[in-house]
Amino acid sequence: MLSEEQKKKLYDTGFNFEEKCGGCAQCTLGSIKENLGVISEDVFKAATGLAGGAAASGHCCGGFTGGILAISSFLGRDFANFGTPEGLDNKAKATALSRKLLAKFENEYGSCNCADIHKKLYGKVYHMCIPEEKQAFLAEGGHGPKGCTSVVGKAAVWVAEILDEEGLLK
Repeated sequence: MLSEEQKKKLYDTGFNFEEKCGGCAQCTLGSIKENLGVISEDVFKAATGLAGGAAASGHCCGGFTGGILAISSFLGRDFANFGTPEGLDNKAKATALSRKLLAKFENEYGSCNCADIHKKLYGKVYHMCIPEEKQAFLAEGGHGPKGCTSVVGKAAVWVAEILDEEGLLK
């Protein structure tokens, strides 16, 4: 079972990565990688374009998509089992665990969409693909204590809790 100290470390690591580096998906994955292992460099690198709600679109939150990548890294199907019964079973399990993460986002923020989370946190939507809006987001505290930093910290903890509940942490 995850201790409160482990949860704090997961939260703080994700928070600090988001504050210093940005890119919610990579920051969530980075916290999982640093604290729990398993996340490959390829998965971490592949999450680069998921920042700002996937391609800076404001759609699916990077903390959420990074969390799904983390869950799938622990449980997902590999290419060798892509169409096998084992692979299909792992796909179903990873999807079910990802839905648990979705429920946590919906409970906390009402949505897993970046724009909706911005609206809840800041009272407005920022478009990360528009330089002036990205600057306004940063000025509003987007990487501050009550911004996306907290979303990433919570996402890292939620992923670890889900993995722990399923007995996937060693």
